[in-house]
Amino acid sequence: MKKLMIAFITVLFFAVNADAGELMGQDDTAKAVPRAAPESQLQDINNPESTLLTVQQQESPQSKYFGRKTDRPVSAHKTNFFSVNRWPADENAQVKYQISMKFRVLEPNLYVLKYNLFPVYFAYTQQTLWNVGRKSMPYEETNYNPELFLDYQVNATIFRRLKLRNIVICPIEHESNGLADDLSRSWNREYVLIKFGLESKERLQITNSFLADKAQLYVKLWYAWDYSDQDAYLRTMGKNDNFLNYMGQGEIGISIRNFLWGGILKDHQLDIQTPIFRDIHKDSYKLEFRQQLPNMNFAVYMQFWSGYGETLMRFDQRGRRGFVGLSFSY
Repeated sequence: MKKLMIAFITVLFFAVNADAGELMGQDDTAKAVPRAAPESQLQDINNPESTLLTVQQQESPQSKYFGRKTDRPVSAHKTNFFSVNRWPADENAQVKYQISMKFRVLEPNLYVLKYNLFPVYFAYTQQTLWNVGRKSMPYEETNYNPELFLDYQVNATIFRRLKLRNIVICPIEHESNGLADDLSRSWNREYVLIKFGLESKERLQITNSFLADKAQLYVKLWYAWDYSDQDAYLRTMGKNDNFLNYMGQGEIGISIRNFLWGGILKDHQLDIQTPIFRDIHKDSYKLEFRQQLPNMNFAVYMQFWSGYGETLMRFDQRGRRGFVGLSFSY
């Protein structure tokens, strides 16, 4: 945790002192909501007796959030990327790619006391390791990760630019490698995730799933079950550990945006994450860096992994690997 605290202090130092450019403009349209003519008013499907949402409803934190690029009916969830660790001619070369998306289950107009109480999402993430350097180019492993969660937008000021952004509640998340018998690796969990944001002094566009804030800190705590396959595997290997010694019972992550350079290449982001409440001797860190390519939906992507838990099959194997490729948004 000491390493992570040093990283967080460093992130905040860069975020506060970075040359952020001009101040955020005021969105006048958010202050004044025009009223439509009576004959053109649309019926609220949840309340046929009324017409358009009230001004209070339209100005609620939930309403301001809906419709942005990050909350379309289908949007990116985790980072989407395609990367390699070696030239394909090397027999140890691997391609690592991830596809992740979320689906908004309910329309954002089910209001109770001006708040949308059911911001329900279904998300699906798939990560694959592909051994492109070997004969016949076999896949080593694919991890399948569906989840159902509620994402509450808070956007409350804690101190000046420091905000409490989101509280996410997930009643069920599953992850498995889709294999059977001795090769089976799977677990379930439910979690609570809290996001804090350091508001930027400039207006930041949300490109390639980047932050809208200058920096972000999130804390994710989970309760896990159904990981007996991994514990049984550890017993056969003569180890007295359990699965959660490697994967932890939570995760903490830090992100910072646009802190290295300006100009047409100023759009970049660094993400750092690590499990918490794990065995102190089984540390794990993942670093991701993305540099947006001008006028494109792609970003140069770099990932560095050190420690345990890179995939379910590799959860008890210490590794230190780097990947380079492209990330993309949609």
